[in-house]
Amino acid sequence: MTSASIGKWLVPFKGRNHSGAYNQNFLWQHGPVYVMDNHRAALWCWLQHVVLTSPHSMFHIDRHTDTLQSRLNEWVAHLPRSWNITIDEYLGHTYEMDGNGMESVPVFRWDNYLSIYFEQFSSSINRCHFATHSDGDAPNHENTMFEDMWNLPDNLDYWLDNSEKPWIVNVDLDYFFWHNSEGPGLMVSDAFLETIFEKLRLKIDDGTVAVATICLTPDDAFTGGWKPSELLAERVLSILGIEFHLP
Repeated sequence: MTSASIGKWLVPFKGRNHSGAYNQNFLWQHGPVYVMDNHRAALWCWLQHVVLTSPHSMFHIDRHTDTLQSRLNEWVAHLPRSWNITIDEYLGHTYEMDGNGMESVPVFRWDNYLSIYFEQFSSSINRCHFATHSDGDAPNHENTMFEDMWNLPDNLDYWLDNSEKPWIVNVDLDYFFWHNSEGPGLMVSDAFLETIFEKLRLKIDDGTVAVATICLTPDDAFTGGWKPSELLAERVLSILGIEFHLP
């Protein structure tokens, strides 16, 4: 297993705070694998490994679609002039939003970074698979293929077709939690997780997957908070051969 010391803190850990729409409590990188608490950083991570204006493919595994489009024209109008920016510049990129009573707000949120990606780079996407719980706006990409959760273990390696590389694999751990009146709980077995992430590991190792982004979403409503999401992150990262622990 790879030592956690080889990993790199791109956004140093700020504590187990609320993530919300904008707050980035950490971003950690181990080679082509990135771990974060807030999914808004994912688009920046992809840019470090994939030329998004060239042919590539996307696999999104998440409870949410992350494709909010209510102000898409507004967000696109205020994108950075260049994508060649640091993570701090990306996270700190803001604009003045009319009528919100605030001076400025970040352009990139946890629920819009993917709709921005589609608006900017759809013409370069070979394949696009979504495995979600259909929570959020439908993706603004007409050729999206929707996959059932229970088909992932048998088919993930088939879907991640080597001929369609490089692949981006974008995972939010809230996808693996069920929700009822008593709160969230893990809805899949360890064998289910092991099958999926072992197949992902093989696709990373052979270069089919160029970058994988993994988000904890440590929200009480979606994963039960920091403890359950951290435990799951540690487990799936261990399957990928990476030792990961928050301070």
